Formats: sequence, structure tokens, C-alpha cells
Amino acid sequence: MRTLTRIAAFCAIAIFAFASGAPAQSVRTIFFVRHADKVSDDTDAPLSDAGHKRADCLANTLSDAQIEQIFTSDLQRTQQTAAPLAKKLHLKPVAIPLSRPEELIEAIRSSKAANVLVVWHDATLPKVMRALGAPEIAPIAHTEYDRFFILTLSGDKRHSQLGFTTLRYCDATK
Repeated sequence: MRTLTRIAAFCAIAIFAFASGAPAQSVRTIFFVRHADKVSDDTDAPLSDAGHKRADCLANTLSDAQIEQIFTSDLQRTQQTAAPLAKKLHLKPVAIPLSRPEELIEAIRSSKAANVLVVWHDATLPKVMRALGAPEIAPIAHTEYDRFFILTLSGDKRHSQLGFTTLRYCDATK
């Protein structure tokens, strides 16, 4: 019995020693989507019916992802895409001017949120992701609204690890 007590005590001390000396690891997950389907090519075109369906589907897809912050551009289609999730999670999206993607990059970097959603635009979204460490992706076609990207950053500044996933989501025609 004494031997078991000594082994248990040693294990407890070892676990405490290693846990307290280990650097804190943080994990951030950034979800990126292009805005949902729009009604026209107008500069500030709103979402179409299919776009509203896709926005609702996005909200359902990410409702359990523990999103803490949402970034959109200043155009209504990105804000409309984020709106169902923001409403469900009681979040107020931060709108950043489309003409200032560098402000979006800085806002994401400085955010304390562990899980972030970014709803942006086809032409500049790949550049934003690249600036945050994601690999090069194929350009997003002007008619593609279903591309979904997940960037995971873990570790600390000296020992960071990156994960990147590309997928498609929500068939808005159903």
C-alpha cells in the first residue's frame, strides 16, 4: 500500500511540475467565407433569396462553433450574410471598409477572440488569408459563394502551428 501511495504522490508532483512549467498554448480558429449570393453586380447589392438561405445555413453550420467575434465589410451583402449568426449569438459584427483590407488583417491579429468569423469578398479574401499565414488558394470565382476556409493558429509567438482547411458549404438551391 505504501508503494502505491508513493507512486501516486510522485505522479501528482510530476504532473504539477510539468503543467506549471509548460508555456500556455492558445488556439485561434478563424472561419472565412465570401458573402452569400447577391441579386446583382451593383457595388452594394443585397443578398438574393438564395443568399438569404445560404446565410441561414451558415448560421446553423456555425451555431456551435463558439464564435466570439464577427468581421464584415461595410457593404450590405457581407453584413446580411453574417446577420443570422450574429443574431443567434447576440454579437454585433464589426464592419471594416472594403477598401481597407489591411485594417481587417490588423483587427483579426489584435482580436482576443478565440473563434472568429470573417465575411468578406472574392477578390481580396485570399490576400487577407495569406497575410495571416494561410497557404495560397485558387482564386474565388465571381459566381462561387460556397467556399469556406478554416485557419487554425496554435501555440505561442515562438512556436506557432498552422492548420488550414478548405471546404464547401450550404447548397442554397435546396
